[in-house]
Amino acid sequence: MTNLDMGNEGGRTFITIDGNAIAANPKEELRYITHCKIINDFVGQGYGLLDLDLKNRTEIIELIPGSMDRIDVHGPKACVGAGTGLGECFLTTSSLHPDEGYECYPSEGGHVDYTPRSEKEVGLWNHLRDKFGKTARVSMERVVSGKGLANVYEYLSKVRSTEVRPDIQDEFEGAGDMQGRVVGVNANDETNPCPICVEAMEIMVSTYGAEVGNSAVKFIPTGGLYVSGGLTPKNINFIQGQESSFMKAYKDKGRLTDLVMNIPLFAVMTEDIGMRGARVCALREYNGMQN
Repeated sequence: MTNLDMGNEGGRTFITIDGNAIAANPKEELRYITHCKIINDFVGQGYGLLDLDLKNRTEIIELIPGSMDRIDVHGPKACVGAGTGLGECFLTTSSLHPDEGYECYPSEGGHVDYTPRSEKEVGLWNHLRDKFGKTARVSMERVVSGKGLANVYEYLSKVRSTEVRPDIQDEFEGAGDMQGRVVGVNANDETNPCPICVEAMEIMVSTYGAEVGNSAVKFIPTGGLYVSGGLTPKNINFIQGQESSFMKAYKDKGRLTDLVMNIPLFAVMTEDIGMRGARVCALREYNGMQN
């Protein structure tokens, strides 16, 4: 929280926090800071879940029918979101003080081991192991993220080189950190989709669904399991539907299939929940200062 004067431009109120100015003159700048809470970006997304309108389909979609009706209002929540990386977090209430609301806790679940689920994915795993240092493991984020999607395409373009479209390959090679976007756009092209891009997307979302299912098993989030991140709304056609690669992998939990299918499961269709979560935290801190 800060008591710095806020500016106004075009009807919007704003405040600028200049880290360089603070470093250069900390005694002058920091005297304005009255209270501060630092959270990581994905904890911000977790708190942002509390600001979602669950009845608004532009914000949220049921991935399992009837999920809305199964939400336990005091049950744990979990969030898994793929974007530039793979983020995960979970939220719980206190059984003694449920009126105080949910608290969100960070996780590094996006860095758990990637486990191949087919012969083709064994080849992908070997490719990623060789690419990233020949260690004994490959991180889940190497597959489930924007860069992960690029990694999958890179592998497929090598093993299916005769099927590569030169125009897309040129675009991919020149895209730098945006290679995953090139794959995603060409996979979602309704008029002329790139087959290798589509296959890369199917592998990525299948792995995504498997990891979301793992979170369902680990947390049993009866308060809701939310699939967020920038890749979710952009590729929702590969995610929603009981026959999608995502949902097939999510459900593929053997004896625990019934368990994961009874978890309220949602796709978050808005990409601003991190900022909304920061607002939720700021309001809580402010209210706490008033008491």
